[in-house]
Amino acid sequence: MRWLVVALAITLTSCITAPVSHGCDGPANDHVMLVDRLRCSGLRVEIGDRVTTRSLRPTGTVLKLSGGGLQTEARVYSFAYDDTDLGTDGRAVAEADAKKFAPDGTLADPGAVIAYDGPPHLYRRQRVIAIYAGSDAAVTSLLTRLLGPQFAGR
Repeated sequence: MRWLVVALAITLTSCITAPVSHGCDGPANDHVMLVDRLRCSGLRVEIGDRVTTRSLRPTGTVLKLSGGGLQTEARVYSFAYDDTDLGTDGRAVAEADAKKFAPDGTLADPGAVIAYDGPPHLYRRQRVIAIYAGSDAAVTSLLTRLLGPQFAGR
């Protein structure tokens, strides 16, 4: 009987999968990679509340950043464009959503309004859109390194 319990425990343990890290090298192509790369850069990343906006199709996640040379805690809103979650090509949806913004970060639709807590910086790379509203050059520099130049904002 003891062997049966041990064998069952080993079998159940081998079925549990740990979260997969995408490592520290290269750009961030999705939400999980963005979180990994931010942490690899020496920042503390706390996963905050979920957020929704009518302008972006997926639900977003607030990433609270601190440490690593930041002036103060920063909030980055990360929107994951996962193919499975969306039921379609996430890259295409992310690209379409990015086109809803004017170059200054406001919404291109004249009737739509988005309120920012500071100067907006919007980034898109493959399956992730990240929005940072603030003026910490360390944050904008890091997001540019991880996601490429901002597609909208000031």
